[in-house]
Amino acid sequence: MDCQISRATDQDLSLMQHLFYQTVITYGAMVFTKSEIKIYSRLAIDKSYWQEKFKKDFVYNAKLNGEIVGSFSMDKKGNIEYIFVHMNYHGRGIASKLYETIEEIAKDFNIDTLTTDINMLTQNFFQKKGFEIVKNAVKVVGGEEVTSYRGVKQL
Repeated sequence: MDCQISRATDQDLSLMQHLFYQTVITYGAMVFTKSEIKIYSRLAIDKSYWQEKFKKDFVYNAKLNGEIVGSFSMDKKGNIEYIFVHMNYHGRGIASKLYETIEEIAKDFNIDTLTTDINMLTQNFFQKKGFEIVKNAVKVVGGEEVTSYRGVKQL
């Protein structure tokens, strides 16, 4: 899959918002609480949130024929906030290409440790990329215990 990876710009904003919203709505029920889905859905349409994020974090997009088909966000400390690919483009190596870019940026900016929250949809991906999966916390959500996990990788 020959997609281009580039830093997000204000011109990407509406496409980014749409992709982020679609991803939250499509996969949210599998990994988020109802209140988290509401919060992330609101963030998806918050233009100023994205413009600030583009300035302060490393937000990169994978584009194919002008369409944004994937994205990631990493802060300057090496925490990967998200990495996702549009559901129509899964299994084509786009997430791996985005991840390679994350490591390149981290090395360029002397970030020696990458971290990320792990869920059931991302666990295998990050394990294959060399992340150690560590139990973070156990909390009660809706009467059930929910265990959260964190992925850590030394570069």
